[in-house]
Amino acid sequence: MVEKAKETILITGARGVLGRALVKRLKLKYKIAALTHKGCEITDTRRVAALFARIRPSIVIHTAAFTDVDGCQRDSKIAYAINTQGTYNIAKHAKSAGALLIYISTDYVFNGKKKSPYREEDDAYPLSIYGETKLKGEKFVKQLVKRHIIIRTSWIFGQGKTGFVDKVLARAKGNKGLKIVSDKYASPTYAVDLAKAIARIIDAVDSSVWVDNLYGTYHISNSGFCSWYEYAKFILESAGLKAIEIEPIPIAEMNFLAKRPLFSVLDNSKYARVFKSRLRPWQEAVKEYIECRYN
Repeated sequence: MVEKAKETILITGARGVLGRALVKRLKLKYKIAALTHKGCEITDTRRVAALFARIRPSIVIHTAAFTDVDGCQRDSKIAYAINTQGTYNIAKHAKSAGALLIYISTDYVFNGKKKSPYREEDDAYPLSIYGETKLKGEKFVKQLVKRHIIIRTSWIFGQGKTGFVDKVLARAKGNKGLKIVSDKYASPTYAVDLAKAIARIIDAVDSSVWVDNLYGTYHISNSGFCSWYEYAKFILESAGLKAIEIEPIPIAEMNFLAKRPLFSVLDNSKYARVFKSRLRPWQEAVKEYIECRYN
């Protein structure tokens, strides 16, 4: 039964990994307007305006983005159009609608030179066009919408897209040895768990205890962190593929077009303090994903 039928949540990027998880999580409680790229091009301000006028959302969760890091570096014009201008359009019309705006950002706004997990107040110095366009999107959200929540997260995995977990398993099952970067660290984040955290935020905003100074930026990822190499090893172990050879290599050998932060682990203590909750360890989430998808 829909408990809050009068409230409509507009979710951009609804066919993405997080978008799918959000629709599934929230549709039992809210009326959902699931927006895909075909449904509305967010870079077209007139179409966005018409969409908001028709749907009149009370909450907007903006997950749509150009997330191909090297692709953004290769075509900065498209990256800026989607990640920056598109976010400006969404923020502008969320403001006009008086809607709460939840914007999904990234750990790639940081340069990775810090030796401890990044807090929300740490200075952001992106190394790539992707990180830069997402950071500029954050700035538009802050400038335009008072009632906003910016969520920085990392290494999202889940159903709806072939991600790191799926690629590692596919290559392993093809009896191919793996070479995996061992000097880049962050936290894998299960879309199901992040969707649950976002639902908790929405419930809190609707409660009588919420105050305006709780709006702002939050870092949310599954607990713990690892390198890509450690991540891949755990994936193989969880899938019963321990015999597969896996070789650690430095990120320099990958010849990526865009620079990546080597250490972009996020400190989740603010989210834990405000919402009295932490996401479970990434290992538990990865095991669950593998069991649900492959068993």
